[in-house]
Amino acid sequence: MSIKQDNLYTGAEAQKKLQVGIEKVANAVGITMGTGGSNAILEAIENPGHIMTNDGYSIANAIKLSDPIEEMGKKILLESINRANKASGDGSSTTCVLTKSIIEAGQEAKEKHSPMDIKRSIDDYVSLIEKELESQSKVIEPKEVGKVATISAEDEEIGNRIQEIYEKIGKSGLIYWDISKTTEDSYTIGTGITVEGAKLVSPYMADIAESGQSMSQASVKNANILITKQKLSNAAEFNAIAESLHNDDIHDLVVFCDDFDPLILPALVQTRIKQSFRFVLIKMPVLWRDWWYEDIAKATGATVIDPANGLRLKDAKREHLGVVDQLIASQEDTYLDGIKDVSNYVKSLEELDDDDSKLRASRLNTKTARYFVGAQSDSALSYRRLKVEDAISAAYQALNGGIVAGGGVALRNVANSLPSDSIGGQILKKSLVSIEKQIASNSGYEIYTGNEQNCGLNSKTGEYVDMLEKGIVDPKNVVLNACKNAISVASTVLTAPTIVSLPREEHDTNPLVNPQGPVL
Repeated sequence: MSIKQDNLYTGAEAQKKLQVGIEKVANAVGITMGTGGSNAILEAIENPGHIMTNDGYSIANAIKLSDPIEEMGKKILLESINRANKASGDGSSTTCVLTKSIIEAGQEAKEKHSPMDIKRSIDDYVSLIEKELESQSKVIEPKEVGKVATISAEDEEIGNRIQEIYEKIGKSGLIYWDISKTTEDSYTIGTGITVEGAKLVSPYMADIAESGQSMSQASVKNANILITKQKLSNAAEFNAIAESLHNDDIHDLVVFCDDFDPLILPALVQTRIKQSFRFVLIKMPVLWRDWWYEDIAKATGATVIDPANGLRLKDAKREHLGVVDQLIASQEDTYLDGIKDVSNYVKSLEELDDDDSKLRASRLNTKTARYFVGAQSDSALSYRRLKVEDAISAAYQALNGGIVAGGGVALRNVANSLPSDSIGGQILKKSLVSIEKQIASNSGYEIYTGNEQNCGLNSKTGEYVDMLEKGIVDPKNVVLNACKNAISVASTVLTAPTIVSLPREEHDTNPLVNPQGPVL
């Protein structure tokens, strides 16, 4: 089968295809917003055969567009969503709708302005949007966070439970989700530490649910911990360690490392399959890495494998391992629960009386909790797990960055504050109200047209209320990061009339590749 090498597309038609891909995804995600929003059913191998959700990221990630240029537009939008999620754990739907709206308004403006002038003008407003949202934000305490979590989860029970947890662990505390062994939700308060930036290196090392669904984190009970500063490059060396530990009735090993050769990952995954021995590999953060080595070793009882001290990986034995009650690793950070008593170690750090040591001591003292998600079926569990995950992120962001009026009202306030004397201001004034309009459209009501700053539509009742007073709020950081990423992607797309795709098979139905092909 031949491959078509002509993969260069230019002009308005090519750019329109890119925009259409973004619009298709944004439209599918947008109709889920607000209490009047709907769910989407995603076909999946697990759960069994489908997942029902209104999670914007999950919907966008599941969409595959047959036209390659439209698919490229979807992937560009997905990058924006990913950045928003990484920055604040939520805001995917807002990012989608805003990106679409900015591109639409920008395309209209291109009749009178050059693409680069439009991009520069839009980008100039990012700092002003940030200042305006900051001026609207309100600081909250743990006893108020339940409303934020309830809105995010669309479930008052989840919201109340998250507030109850934060009232016990404080606003600097951290909550992690896990799968319950029962059909009911529950939680535990633990003694643990979070290693920020310590990342699970491969999704193939993540948990697999009983249904066969791949999870987004690795959870290991009674985890055996190996800490090494030596670069991991020899899979055979690891298999030897696995065999030795397996003979000692140890069936898992969590490895914290500085660096590794990606070529060893398939071998480690195969070891899990063939030998029932599980490797979980975690790459240490760059920031404060040497301190983290020392702190994790104290918290787990492990010995750091460091060639500089004469100890190499091939010498690692059971006595060099540490242990914790449970380890939960994601692609963002790692949580260690049930650590050793480090009170004397923390006290010694505090006595050093410098800012760095105080920071290390405070991290070791942070209270943590685990939220166990339960449900009656695998499908319900998938749905609730995403809701709990979003609610935890929203609550954390609200406690640490404040809240603003929800329902798109905060962005409408920003739009009203922007000047109209530049093309960027005109585009954003038109685009930032799209969230409020989308939520109103989904609920079947009209948007608020009065002059009170924080007044907006309660999409559940159809009333116009003070959103802050009624607790209809959004975390400021979530709204801000959605704006930043939408502006970044939209302004870049507006300046890209040239598209170079991967070579395609000649029977491709893309009308830009094969003009005689059908338009799907």
